[in-house]
Amino acid sequence: MVVAHSFGGFTGPLVCERVPVDLLVMLQAQVPAPGETPGEWWENTGYGPARRESDRARGVAEGVEEDERALFLHDTPAALAEELLAEHGRRQSATPFGTPWPLDAWPHVPTRFLLAAGDRFFPPAFLRRHVEERLGFRPDEMPGDHLPMLGHPEELAERLEAYRAGR
Repeated sequence: MVVAHSFGGFTGPLVCERVPVDLLVMLQAQVPAPGETPGEWWENTGYGPARRESDRARGVAEGVEEDERALFLHDTPAALAEELLAEHGRRQSATPFGTPWPLDAWPHVPTRFLLAAGDRFFPPAFLRRHVEERLGFRPDEMPGDHLPMLGHPEELAERLEAYRAGR
């Protein structure tokens, strides 16, 4: 099983093309289209308008930038979120954003999508539409923010185990 989280949605399917994999699980992941760069993904998917709409519905004024804790980690235990931000935070290199996704089609491997219903960075309504448009099915849902592996590790492990067992 390969689990691809967030930007890892551009990488997980590539792994599936190179090694034997029984299942690909996309977790709060970007779903690339053939030839699309990660930089193009944001506009191609309508992320900006969807995010602004979600922010407005949550009462966030346009142009107001939320801090990383509020945006990504609001459902993660505070001490764990602070440790992550203080000790493990680093910025993503800009280099990958200009590299086209090299596959001609989605890999021939069973794929599931698990959506964290409380994510503010990738709003749930946006991800539901994105998954249906690009993968052709509705995602499964669980509680959590953008990093459900930190805020809901037991539930995530149970979901992954159920997927592995074919449930």
